[in-house]
Amino acid sequence: MLTPTQRGDALLVSCRQFSAEVRLGLSLWPDMPRLLFCERLGGDTQLALLQQGVLLVPHPCGEREPVEQWLRLARSQLAMVQALMQTESELRQKLEDRRLIEQAKGRLMRHQGLDEDEAYRLMRSTAMSRHLSLGELARQLLQALPA
Repeated sequence: MLTPTQRGDALLVSCRQFSAEVRLGLSLWPDMPRLLFCERLGGDTQLALLQQGVLLVPHPCGEREPVEQWLRLARSQLAMVQALMQTESELRQKLEDRRLIEQAKGRLMRHQGLDEDEAYRLMRSTAMSRHLSLGELARQLLQALPA
């Protein structure tokens, strides 16, 4: 098994039982394609591994197993999982920004006597003139304006 400081192209694990050591090994290198050849895994374990980007092969790996096709598939799956995680992170950030923008807009409406469209236009023009995103401006407004 590799140590956390060693690097390789992929991590290939063949086991009869899914032990804590195997689980730890598969979790140490999330940016490396990981293949697990294992005959029996429970549904929850399979789902957790798939969500981590581990490619599951439901049979033991023999000495002459042609693993290159499995490695290509694992690399492809890992790239897809990483892209989905990045997309999820970006969407969560946009959702948080939207929440903060709405809160800041509400405070501007209360403190400045603006309607919703006026508050939004003011925020948008201020963000553009200061070269800020609306989310960053909203954070600043929420810190500056009393609740």
